[in-house]
Amino acid sequence: MKIGIIGGLGPLATVKFMEILNKLLDNDKEMQFVVINDPTTPDRTNYILDNNKPNPIHSIIEIIRKIEIFNCDLIVMPCNTASYFYKEIMANTKIPFINIVEETVNYLKDINIKKVGLLATEGTIKSDIYKHFLEEKCIDLVLPNKNEQKVISSIIYDGIKAGKKINMNEFNTIIHILQNKGCEKIILGCTELSALRMIYNLDNEVLIDAMEILAQKTLSYKKN
Repeated sequence: MKIGIIGGLGPLATVKFMEILNKLLDNDKEMQFVVINDPTTPDRTNYILDNNKPNPIHSIIEIIRKIEIFNCDLIVMPCNTASYFYKEIMANTKIPFINIVEETVNYLKDINIKKVGLLATEGTIKSDIYKHFLEEKCIDLVLPNKNEQKVISSIIYDGIKAGKKINMNEFNTIIHILQNKGCEKIILGCTELSALRMIYNLDNEVLIDAMEILAQKTLSYKKN
């Protein structure tokens, strides 16, 4: 099977996604990966917060067209914020597409979670994409407050994306706050935060890594 990966929407996240795939991949399973990276794709959060900014969907569709040349059986996109465009993505290709947000929520439903926290970009938060899928599954959502979100955004953009050291005390404090509000699990709903988990070897069982779930669903996908 041949997997097309929409990459570059966080170059480090794309690399970490490939690391997860290689770690989980059964050596007996024949799979090929076609990664198309375009780190010049306009920032997804900037567009969601202000629709006058450049729309990244055009670049994403260009990547899809390149993936189609390789006759891939499946398309995946290791970016939570860009899932805001998932309907447009599916409308622009006949290749099956796995939505990282939808699959993460399906997993939470499968393990009978009733209340979750979400750590993500401001774009993902404002888009309500997680809220939409969680409401469909009757799962309550708890978000960081304004100041806590500033910390998370800084970790994503000023820390991980910039390749700088992270203040893990601030990160862990927000985890504890959400747990104290009754969250059974906390979604790492940004692939940069997934990268953070891998870089710092976080083994907190309360954390649900959306990118790892995407990798698992990718490798378990079966063609019709």
